[in-house]
Amino acid sequence: MNIKKKIKILDFKLSKILNWWLFWAYKSMFNGNWLEFSEHKEYNFWDNIKDIDWKASSKTDKIQSKKYEEERDLNVLFVLDNSSSMNFWTTDKTKKDTLEEIFYSLSLSAYYNNDNIWWLIFDWKENIFIDYKKSRNNIYKILEKIEIKNNNKFIENKINFILKDLVNRQVKNNLIFILIDDLRNIDEKLLKLIWANNEIIFININDYFENNLTNLPLDITLNWIWDFINIDLNDKNKVSEYRDIRGKEIDLLKYKLEKNRCSYIYIDDKTDIFKELMWYFSRVKNI
Repeated sequence: MNIKKKIKILDFKLSKILNWWLFWAYKSMFNGNWLEFSEHKEYNFWDNIKDIDWKASSKTDKIQSKKYEEERDLNVLFVLDNSSSMNFWTTDKTKKDTLEEIFYSLSLSAYYNNDNIWWLIFDWKENIFIDYKKSRNNIYKILEKIEIKNNNKFIENKINFILKDLVNRQVKNNLIFILIDDLRNIDEKLLKLIWANNEIIFININDYFENNLTNLPLDITLNWIWDFINIDLNDKNKVSEYRDIRGKEIDLLKYKLEKNRCSYIYIDDKTDIFKELMWYFSRVKNI
């Protein structure tokens, strides 16, 4: 699809479904309120209602909110999986399409929050690093790069390959969104090295059929771990076994991430992306 047409579709989805609510949720979650009080300011709808100072508000004709020293620009890093597996699809939506919707929603939220945004694009061949820039046009350029066909070279573990790169780059003081489809075993030592100086939100992108083997009128061959496994979709025992193993892999990845204080979000092509992100932001904000 033409990238300009795709951006128009993404803009339409974002404005029609949530308008500014996603931006509000993003700002509400990542705009800290746990450091020292700085001053009062006029309340905006994206501010946390808990920050309203009713005593100060009673002395003016406007609602006053507390401002904290933490309220400064965030450094937001998007790690985007652009490897060949992201082209997998069983409906009219590839995993890459899902990634683009998530990335566009979050990067626009960061942009409107006046955050510093930079990117790391993983494509098997190399990790493409794009430095900080507060520019909406730069977001469009990233979408164009993601659209470029990727290399089919195989790397044993995408997650750890990316984590090693982040460690080598000595990434610090960032909010890191990792958008990837990999379920392989994660190196907790690498994860701890990154988490020690950053906040990590791991967004696991899947195809619903890939995890559930819903009924399709064909036999299919899947590249699963290092083996090619032929599964007859009419064999209920094999399908059940496959679902069970895939479910355990997802649960284990989620467990390891959350054990190391990283956030995990599961999304597939049947997920309402905007509602899922909203639910995540509101849930985490209230913990």
